[in-house]
Amino acid sequence: FQKIDSGRMVLTSENVDIALLVTETLDRFEPAITVKHKQLLRHVTDEQIIVSTDKEAVTKILSNLLNNALKYATKTIEVTLTADDKSFVLRVKSDGKKITEADRRRIFEPFYQVDKSMSGENGVGIGLPLALSLSKMLGGVLYLEEDTGAENVFALSMPIYKSLVKLNNKNAVVQSDYLIEEGSNQTKENAAGYTVLIVEDNDQMREFLADQVNMSFSIETASNGKEAFEKLKKSHIDLIVTDVMMPEMNGYELCKAVKAEIDLSHIPVVFITAKNDLDSKIKSLQLGAEAYIEKPFSVKYFRQLIRSLLDNRRREREAFSKKPFFNVDNMHVNKADEEFINRVVKMIEDTIGEDDFSVESMADKFCMSHSSLLRKIKTVFNLSPVELIRLVKLKKAAELIQEGKYRIGDICYMVGISSQSYFSKLFFKQFGITPKDFEKQCQKKHQASVPEQLK
Repeated sequence: FQKIDSGRMVLTSENVDIALLVTETLDRFEPAITVKHKQLLRHVTDEQIIVSTDKEAVTKILSNLLNNALKYATKTIEVTLTADDKSFVLRVKSDGKKITEADRRRIFEPFYQVDKSMSGENGVGIGLPLALSLSKMLGGVLYLEEDTGAENVFALSMPIYKSLVKLNNKNAVVQSDYLIEEGSNQTKENAAGYTVLIVEDNDQMREFLADQVNMSFSIETASNGKEAFEKLKKSHIDLIVTDVMMPEMNGYELCKAVKAEIDLSHIPVVFITAKNDLDSKIKSLQLGAEAYIEKPFSVKYFRQLIRSLLDNRRREREAFSKKPFFNVDNMHVNKADEEFINRVVKMIEDTIGEDDFSVESMADKFCMSHSSLLRKIKTVFNLSPVELIRLVKLKKAAELIQEGKYRIGDICYMVGISSQSYFSKLFFKQFGITPKDFEKQCQKKHQASVPEQLK
């Protein structure tokens, strides 16, 4: 709306087969219509209807009309496409409660919503006004037909612009010349295997958010906090994106429950909400949320924020694993996880020379099951408990080598590793340097730090 009002909305003209575009859009919507136990009736020709228009804008208009029909129809949605030499007309008919005369006059006003009892769903009130604005920019007309009996019929009439069709494609029209598959220039890249949980009670907003990130991450969705919390217990989730105001369990309650659960407290929580007052932002941070995004928001920023939060955590885990002196204090974690990490590390350090210390004994001291401890350590450190125990031993060995008080042969026994050759092999694999070379490196740094007059 801001782009349209300020004249910054730029439309591009290309040759589009409207019949094919309508068919493809209906194909995408049909599963959602079926899930809601409604029927889709199509009257769309198989013949090409080539027009000069902005493909994305037409897709947005049609999608909003179908979303509106899906929300208010009782049993049936009927889509009809007709055309002549000058224009095409697309009609979306739905049964359900007839729109009143009062609502007819206001249905295209921004943020106006008809009686919720007509659909039983929350709306945003921007779909039809946006569709109307785009249709006007394309030289078309969008209106609610009168005298249609008991059904509601939205009609979109748009010019074909034959002269522009010829100008766009002077040669014979070939499908690949004018129709680009949606998303053909995108590839799914989820190399890190991240899974994001979208929690939003509004169906359209939930689907929209999922669409914005599903090219980079695996997606799970939930319609409220209670449903989300149940999914978190059953599925591996790397990050939560949630609305604040929701039935059953709101976003604040979900965040509080997640941060209080030892198995889940490591998962970053991002709020997306229209509540933009300072108190709401402060409350979200107090509850342990990692970020707070106000509506309306930049989709590009939204995607990058998620990527940055997840990548930063991955880099911290890698640094903790590969750098001898990168300690827990350098990791950005919430208070509950910080306490857990410190307890784990201290427990390993306190029993570092004991041969009988094991994952089972660690789980007993934490009063956790073996599987719960394994899952928690894996998500926080990206290591198994056995790997973490070994890492803490090697970090302690690096600390003792740096002190310069002990021989390497003695240090390996001090940290509970009986074989010096095996210790050297583990140390090199973990830190990329042999214990002997690390000792020389530490000695050089120590000598360089001694004032000249004391040498």
